[in-house]
Amino acid sequence: MTTTDPCGGAEAPAPVVVLEDDRTTAALIARILAATNMVNPLEIFGSGRDAIDYLERLSGAGAVPVLLVLDLSLPDLSGLEVLRWVRSRSELERVAVVMLSGSGDDEDIERAYEIGIDAYLVKPAGIHGLLDVVRDLGLPHVLLPRSS
Repeated sequence: MTTTDPCGGAEAPAPVVVLEDDRTTAALIARILAATNMVNPLEIFGSGRDAIDYLERLSGAGAVPVLLVLDLSLPDLSGLEVLRWVRSRSELERVAVVMLSGSGDDEDIERAYEIGIDAYLVKPAGIHGLLDVVRDLGLPHVLLPRSS
């Protein structure tokens, strides 16, 4: 998936958006995704409100992310609240969303799937399964690899 660059009109790879308030975990996610040599820009937010503001600007420019990775517990809005907002927007309803959370509570997992999550991984071990989930969701064709 590519998007029209609002500044230049050229096709640009769609961004991957990560919502994670722990800097160490965010850096690990970035390293895992960078290992794929993807060309998609990576946007990392530590606040649900900041992520929603970015997604509103992005969709207002006619673009959508290719993937959202959400933490469940955040200092302002929960990952579930962000997920509800994303799934309520018609332009974002088909975006792949992965919840990466420290909570393995059945109730949290069930709620996430009811709202429309595509996959749920439990930290810390689950973080290493992120690339497998991306592949299972059919995203390798969307996360454009750099040419060697």
